[in-house]
Amino acid sequence: MSKLPGAPLIEVIFELRWQIKQKSDLTKYQFLIGDLYSAIKEYYPVRESLVPPEVPTDILINNPVHRFRKDKNQYPLVQVGPGILTLNTTDENYYWDDFYDWAKILLAEFFKVFPPNNELFTPTLLYLDFFKFDFKNDNVNDFINESFNINFSQGFLKDKGNPSNLDIGFFYETEMGNSYVTLKKGQNSQKEDGIVMQSSLRSKETMKNDENILTWLSEAHTFSSNLFKEITIGKLYKSFK
Repeated sequence: MSKLPGAPLIEVIFELRWQIKQKSDLTKYQFLIGDLYSAIKEYYPVRESLVPPEVPTDILINNPVHRFRKDKNQYPLVQVGPGILTLNTTDENYYWDDFYDWAKILLAEFFKVFPPNNELFTPTLLYLDFFKFDFKNDNVNDFINESFNINFSQGFLKDKGNPSNLDIGFFYETEMGNSYVTLKKGQNSQKEDGIVMQSSLRSKETMKNDENILTWLSEAHTFSSNLFKEITIGKLYKSFK
């Protein structure tokens, strides 16, 4: 259950999506909200509505509508909406074995109250990391070239002052699924500037039961862990230990 003591992790999200194709799918979702809460309230007793009740459900497809928390303003939490279910936690609450167990319980209860008819489910595992950085006084291009396993430069501007922003991304189709990595300027919860790295893996296969999804999730974690190590290999990765 070890983890990097100085990890730049902000949030981990396990996401499950399915298609809403017709009105009957929305009706089935309406029953899911109450049934799922009843099934998991032992673990997530605090309920929150994320949108006003007057907003039509059909314009909220693939967006979280309700949230269930372990405690007020605390993680982990579960979010559900028409066509989407997520499990979220933050760095201070994150150990992989715990997260996997939470996902296992959530999926077991979810499939009890939402047995698939024609639904096929697509899982995604997403990590958000934050690296504090001073864009005004330091060159972010140099920082990335020196700290990450990424190399890029530009020769189209003669005025090579410090870039004031950052927005780059990479996409690859792998055996495990579609892998996305983005690096963008952002802020942490203390409103400090820095680089937000989002790395996600989305299965290219759809699934119909919790056993297959959990197998994929375990393999996705191994893939994502190795990816993080490779991106930050060297001095930067060693600084997290």
